[in-house]
Amino acid sequence: NSHWDKSFSCFDSAVQILGMRLTSIAFSDMNPFPSRLLRNRQALHLERLQRELRELEEQQRKFVMKTTQRKSDQQFSKLISH
Repeated sequence: NSHWDKSFSCFDSAVQILGMRLTSIAFSDMNPFPSRLLRNRQALHLERLQRELRELEEQQRKFVMKTTQRKSDQQFSKLISH
């Protein structure tokens, strides 16, 4: 019985080590998307999105200014015409 316990324990350890090694190979050695590459791409996309957001906010600000100016001009024209 002791012999089987030792054999099973040895086999169990070997399976655990093999599992850890296979995991390491799959997620580190063979990983087509290393975390550094993903972080760099994420930073690049974030920068692009932030730039686009600033541009949209600037367009919105200009639109609001034009709309406000147009309303003001219309009100002034009505005031003068009466």
